[in-house]
Amino acid sequence: MFELIVCNTSGEVLRRFDLARVEAARARVIIGRAEDCDLRIRSSAVSRHHCVIERDELDRWIVRDLGSTHGVVVDGTLVPQATLRDGLQVRIGPAVLSFGASPVSVAQEVARELDELSG
Repeated sequence: MFELIVCNTSGEVLRRFDLARVEAARARVIIGRAEDCDLRIRSSAVSRHHCVIERDELDRWIVRDLGSTHGVVVDGTLVPQATLRDGLQVRIGPAVLSFGASPVSVAQEVARELDELSG
């Protein structure tokens, strides 16, 4: 499972968001500047409903642009969507979204592997 860390362009952490909560609710996270967004970024460079983090048809976590004005940028390139992976950084207006393996999921994975080895 992934943890989403929202930073400003200076690298200051503004918010952390555990995607395990989203997965448990079988939901998605809508990011934008509108009041009804799950993760709100108050900037004119961010569209009202800018992008979404959700599962795709192959059950992978993705970040997908919702037709925003300035787009979703990964590694300096505008992309329509990107598959989440540990270390992925996505720029949305003045915000940088960093994705990393959440400590809980890492611990669960290690415990599962140890059970398999012992069992």
